[in-house]
Amino acid sequence: MCKYIIKSYESGFEVEQVKVSFKVIEDWVWPFQYNLEFLKQFYSSPDFDPETALFCFKDDEMVGFISARIGFQDGVIGPGVERGEQLGATLNLPRILPNNEEAEDLLIEKMIEVLKSKNVPFIQTRASTMHTNSIELVERWNFKEHTDFPFEYKFYYHYELKKGRVDVKTTNVLRFDPDRDIDDCSISVSNFFKSSDDEAKKDILEIDNSADLVSHLVIREGGKLEGYCYALPNSLNKDIVATFHLEASSENYLRQLLVQVINDCLEKGGKYLLIDVIGKLLEFENVLEELGFDKVATWGIYEKELI
Repeated sequence: MCKYIIKSYESGFEVEQVKVSFKVIEDWVWPFQYNLEFLKQFYSSPDFDPETALFCFKDDEMVGFISARIGFQDGVIGPGVERGEQLGATLNLPRILPNNEEAEDLLIEKMIEVLKSKNVPFIQTRASTMHTNSIELVERWNFKEHTDFPFEYKFYYHYELKKGRVDVKTTNVLRFDPDRDIDDCSISVSNFFKSSDDEAKKDILEIDNSADLVSHLVIREGGKLEGYCYALPNSLNKDIVATFHLEASSENYLRQLLVQVINDCLEKGGKYLLIDVIGKLLEFENVLEELGFDKVATWGIYEKELI
């Protein structure tokens, strides 16, 4: 029987980590991973704890890894990793090369042991059907779905661009204009991503000037922002485009935004348009199905008590 060996981070592990991750994510609906430069900077930062990054080896070959961050909330993940003076941890679930599924449980077991030794009271993670069997994995380890997460759950829908244009008029859609729209759009973005207004404005303007920008749209009615979205390609697979931010106050406005984004994708190229359906947009799911989108994944926030 194969013997797996688990090690805490050592300098140089990030090189193999990137290679392993590329193999794991190549067929994901939305491939994502940290690049080598980011990992080198992160692992050299003064607040990095090597014990919270674990790597699994078989016959001296890296076959998987897992990581956690104590007291850190990574984007829009959940209700927060603080309870009064208690700091929880966010957990990045293991990424494992095929035919090494046993290593998943070994890595989670070891990470829980490490976090308990540091008196971490609870952990939160995102599990998704996009990430092979991750929902089954967290349920096996007695994680509970966090049903009071403000956005509850989230769906991914995608549109195969080979289907072509959708015969719907987009009479209310405008191209983003920084002078006209930046103040209203920054409120929307800062509220969603829990960032400051200045940070939101900076991000929006960088996106608007990005060479990769596919679509940047608003809908206004009576001077009020009623819809907003921007879409860019995946950094690892340019054939996949996604809306990184999408909001609409009605089904009609959502329909028009999506149709215009589809048309923009067809002009710029690509194979798929991926839509995050979350929060209020869950009320308008029927619009995506009506336009020919297919549901391809879902995710939720899960939590496990450690103490």
